[in-house]
Amino acid sequence: MLRIGAHVSISGGFSKSIDRIEKLGGNCCQIFSHSPRGWKFDVPSKEEGRDFMDRRKGSDVDPIVIHESYLTNLATPKDDLYRKSMDAMEKEVETAKRLGIKYINIHPGTHTGLGEEKGLKKISDSLNKLKETEDIEILLEMTSGSGTTLGYNLDQIREIIENSKVPTAVTLDTCHVFSAGYDLATENGLDEFTNEFDAKIGLNKLKLIHLNDSKFPLGSNKDRHEHIGEGKIGEEGMKRIINHEKLRNLPFILETPEDDKKGHKENIKKVKELRKDN
Repeated sequence: MLRIGAHVSISGGFSKSIDRIEKLGGNCCQIFSHSPRGWKFDVPSKEEGRDFMDRRKGSDVDPIVIHESYLTNLATPKDDLYRKSMDAMEKEVETAKRLGIKYINIHPGTHTGLGEEKGLKKISDSLNKLKETEDIEILLEMTSGSGTTLGYNLDQIREIIENSKVPTAVTLDTCHVFSAGYDLATENGLDEFTNEFDAKIGLNKLKLIHLNDSKFPLGSNKDRHEHIGEGKIGEEGMKRIINHEKLRNLPFILETPEDDKKGHKENIKKVKELRKDN
């Protein structure tokens, strides 16, 4: 069964995210637990948690994923930013547990001059400081490799996972991975990537796909998402990803633009059209 959804708002309450994705024609989704551009937020009350879980019982929406804040950086050498990042991550874990959500998607981090080796170690060390993660899985989102961002290749992702004691797995962002130099647009390139992923990390560790086309070409290291089939990966490339035997049963969550041309509803419809068994 195709699991397709998008990133949606929690405005009006966490349960509203389920209403929104259902109206878009989706059956999985991603949310921010608070404003992604601010540090201050409260863990949901027990009542909010009960209401959200009750709403999920009457819905086919699964999984629901929390995406970390844009501000969090577990690799930073700056003490104040690091303290805020760790505090925020602890609260994200509390929020996920209160809402009964299993997955927290994070960008691994940006070393900003610390160096890749030390940055990678700091990320895994940071994850190991998190408490009460037994019911939570941290999903490391592969990045485009711009600037000093980490997690842009499979070796780095493997290193973080191998050195992390908390449950960790991977989110494949198709735009990011393509921009980082993995040619997901061609049949051979997609097969090579999935085979390398399986050899280095294990496909059992791949839990989620952020399905985004790319505004920029292969290896550009630019993180700019495009509508499905309208970017440099293209319609045939996206079709191969959606139907690939090693990927097709994973949940696909869109982070495509919402602009004058189209929004998530139209992109979800497009994915359904490209899926061979729909």
